[in-house]
Amino acid sequence: MYDLRTGSIWSGGHTGPFALHSVIKPPIAWAVLSDAYEAGRPLTKVHRDSLFYMVALSFNPDVSTLLSMIGGLQGLNDFYQRWGVPELIELSHRSRWGASRAQPVHLARLFAALAMSETVPDLAREHGFDLLRAVVDGHRWGATIPEQSLPGWESLIKTGNFTLPESAGGDAVAKIDPHDYLDRHTLLSDLYDVPTEARDDEGDTPLKQLASRDRVLVRMNSAAIWLTAPSQGSQPRYVVAIMQESFYTWVGSRKLQDFIGAILADAIVLREAGQWSDAPSHCIKRALS
Repeated sequence: MYDLRTGSIWSGGHTGPFALHSVIKPPIAWAVLSDAYEAGRPLTKVHRDSLFYMVALSFNPDVSTLLSMIGGLQGLNDFYQRWGVPELIELSHRSRWGASRAQPVHLARLFAALAMSETVPDLAREHGFDLLRAVVDGHRWGATIPEQSLPGWESLIKTGNFTLPESAGGDAVAKIDPHDYLDRHTLLSDLYDVPTEARDDEGDTPLKQLASRDRVLVRMNSAAIWLTAPSQGSQPRYVVAIMQESFYTWVGSRKLQDFIGAILADAIVLREAGQWSDAPSHCIKRALS
């Protein structure tokens, strides 16, 4: 949890690094938008649609197209340097965007840069915020704003998840799309035998429901930028990043994300109300332990 006004960061639990998966999509969008606005180059309808589908609906086919506009993953690394998070460069994958890694603190600092860095053109940031506002409910978990708290505030969230079966020897086998299979036996056979990359599969699937029985590792991430109410200038105020790996089911992993997010959200509400005391500090320790 990152207080953008004071610069204070609270972190805990396993430091990772963890694979970013779909939470890398907003930084890609910000890089594309920054490059376009700085060059005075209008985005085509195709590019705008690709940005929307990549961020709001978490579609993957558009990612490679957009990355090619900024020089691929190396170009994204240049933006990491510019945004003040060079530690992410060493953790970047050479060819697979979703396999690039970060510690939760890195992820929080990255999203803080998206929200506040002076190197991001204002129009690019506004466009990026609008993309995050459009993220569908099915892809929103983690640190949402509690009901009837902080009226007018916004929590702009991007999430990512990945389901990774393990072979009998414990070696990770890259996930493939379970929708292509009619029966469980064939699916599991291919999962164990074919180490090929496949797309991130958002939402619940039969494969994810097998997680607790067939020892499937579920990775789940969320990063949220909290903006103050319009009466307070709609200013970026907090970033909350949650990264986890577990052998819970996919549904169980999402519930854990929401549980941790709710504890941190309640602590933020108390902090904003001037009631920051041992109680919310204890809540944060619970969430981060």
